[in-house]
Amino acid sequence: MNALSQPPPLKISEAKIVSSLRISVFTKPDFFTPNTAPPSRSDPLIYSRFTGGATVPERRRMSGAAMATSNVDATDDRIARIASTIRVIPDFPKPGILFQDITTLLLDPKAFKDTIDLFVERYKDKNINVIAGIEARGFIFGPPIALAIGAKFVPMRKPKKLPGEVISEEYSLEYGTDIMEMHVGAVQPGENAVIVDDLIATGGTLNAAISLLGLNLNAGRVGVTVVECACVIELKELKGREKLGDNPLFVLVSET
Repeated sequence: MNALSQPPPLKISEAKIVSSLRISVFTKPDFFTPNTAPPSRSDPLIYSRFTGGATVPERRRMSGAAMATSNVDATDDRIARIASTIRVIPDFPKPGILFQDITTLLLDPKAFKDTIDLFVERYKDKNINVIAGIEARGFIFGPPIALAIGAKFVPMRKPKKLPGEVISEEYSLEYGTDIMEMHVGAVQPGENAVIVDDLIATGGTLNAAISLLGLNLNAGRVGVTVVECACVIELKELKGREKLGDNPLFVLVSET
């Protein structure tokens, strides 16, 4: 009997991680008071985390920013910890794209909790009735925020995902269009909403969510106030903030 041949050794390819994240906390003037004090530390060494346990040191410059609430400012260790757990994968899902991967943040229970806590501290006691989460990663951050502040969670989904009667909003992407849907009756006149997603790029998705929250299938506008859009990451080069117009945006980490 011939001896079984040994399988070739497994080759593990290490992903190249390219990242330049700058801490930025943006404020809504009537909510919070700016603080222009300089940061307590500068240019710390942050480690980008990989699945599989490998780490690669990477120098990132962390800038000071305005105070968000009496409990949070840009030198808060929680924000640096959040930034350190986000990995950036080049050429995914296609060449030329630097993909901001928050799955590594979710692998770190402390950083994940810090992320939720920062949003909860911002919106608690602010009479927020609705946390609207955008499919799909808004579904990760939105529900725990909603539970913590006593608000309802409203999923904003891709077409044909919701079983009941829906209203829809079409919006433009870089190549083509897409549609976002929400259940009829999910929001009511006079409610205050915060829209949650993991990232803002060109702003098209958030802008569609803002429009959708103001629609009613039978009676036009329902009078829902979008208090703010909340994201973990902002890609500033894509100028998505400008597309939101006067609608405020709050982010924890901004890519330079």
